[in-house]
Amino acid sequence: MSSNEHDLSDFRRRVWIVAGVATLTLSALAAVWFGYRILMLIFAGLLLALFFSLPATWLKRHTFLSQRWALAVVLVVLAGLGLAFGFKFAMSLNQEFAQLAKVVPGSLEALKEQLRTWPLGSYIVDAFDRAPSLESAMKDWSSRVSTLFSTTFGVVLNVVVVVFIGLFAAFEPSIYRKGLMRLIYPSQRPRIARLLVTLKYRMSWWLIGRLSSMTVIGVLSGVGLWLLDIPMAFTLGLLAGLLSFIPYLGPVMSAVPALLVAFSQSPASMLHVAILYLAIQFLESYAITPLIQREAVSIPPALLLAVQVWLGLFAGLIGLLIAEPLIVLCMAAVQKLYVEDWVERAPREAPSSPSDP
Repeated sequence: MSSNEHDLSDFRRRVWIVAGVATLTLSALAAVWFGYRILMLIFAGLLLALFFSLPATWLKRHTFLSQRWALAVVLVVLAGLGLAFGFKFAMSLNQEFAQLAKVVPGSLEALKEQLRTWPLGSYIVDAFDRAPSLESAMKDWSSRVSTLFSTTFGVVLNVVVVVFIGLFAAFEPSIYRKGLMRLIYPSQRPRIARLLVTLKYRMSWWLIGRLSSMTVIGVLSGVGLWLLDIPMAFTLGLLAGLLSFIPYLGPVMSAVPALLVAFSQSPASMLHVAILYLAIQFLESYAITPLIQREAVSIPPALLLAVQVWLGLFAGLIGLLIAEPLIVLCMAAVQKLYVEDWVERAPREAPSSPSDP
């Protein structure tokens, strides 16, 4: 009788454990589903904190400054550079972007007329103009892009939230690390601490590689367009550098206005710009990024493109922006927690039985 009661009690305990795990899992999924924009803001803020911390850590290692004072110096320098750039180029950039908005539609219409003179060109243009599904898809995607951060609290407020999350996390990282560790079983804390070190290492190298690629692409694009005598070379180069933060899709998005502006000069200029952008992307893809990001996680292109499209349709431009760093984070965590600690872990040797020779 006591054995049956013990089995029943054990069964009840297991049922409560399963119910608790299921409830926690459903609650976590519901929180992600309904609060994914907040989670994206937090993730963007942590990326910004890493961006602030990298130069501050380097400055701390090479000077007598503490981490906080080094971070303060970095923030002052970044603010000064931003203000200097704004005073120097804000007006000209505003004018060039306004001119770009006028040139691109006219150049697109001229390109359509040029295509109509080619064999099958008229058929292609008419098919493109008659495609309601493509047009509606583009309008839907544009509406999603235009609602970046705006569906939660508003553009300005969300930017402020991201900045303050980045500043707080950069100035006081130990508080959040200790708070996270208190939620972990003591026996698992060394493992999670090693995981956090690995994630920071991988994300740091990813960020260094991405910023370096953006700088190289922006400079080479601007200088190349200037040498080709293309109007608005500085603006187009800046646009190419900023959009290269989005792998694969960003270079295509930046090449379209450059090609249309070049076509407004001549078809030969358009061909030269196309060759320039292809050469820059070849150099960036096969020389710069692999050299710098060899310490980061190597992302399969098909996986990255699929996640970019999914997050872009699901969350708009913010999804495109965080797709690559989110994949880097998830792949590093899976590699450390599952592959290394579980799949590739050496199995314990089974004790030999007396019958074994």
